[in-house]
Amino acid sequence: MTDSSGKEYDVLVGELTSVLSERTEAAVADRIALRDAVCRYVDAEQSRGTPLAVIIATVKGILTEAEADSANVPEELAEQLVEWCRQFHGKGNAKDLQ
Repeated sequence: MTDSSGKEYDVLVGELTSVLSERTEAAVADRIALRDAVCRYVDAEQSRGTPLAVIIATVKGILTEAEADSANVPEELAEQLVEWCRQFHGKGNAKDLQ
């Protein structure tokens, strides 16, 4: 490997590291924002007396609509949304997130 190739490699590794760091931070922030939004929604619906099954169905419906507007949404996201609904239901956590 020549010195030029080594420098090019270092630049590429630096660029990749930078992009991965930025995107990872953004993904974590997005996931927290999504979780907080789900929690607030569950809390609001629960205070209205909405059953958990209806809350979950509504959240899945919203995800389906969002999926139509974007690239394929992974099944893991749907599973995570349902899990958050179950976790937050009955806890009144939305007020404690901020």
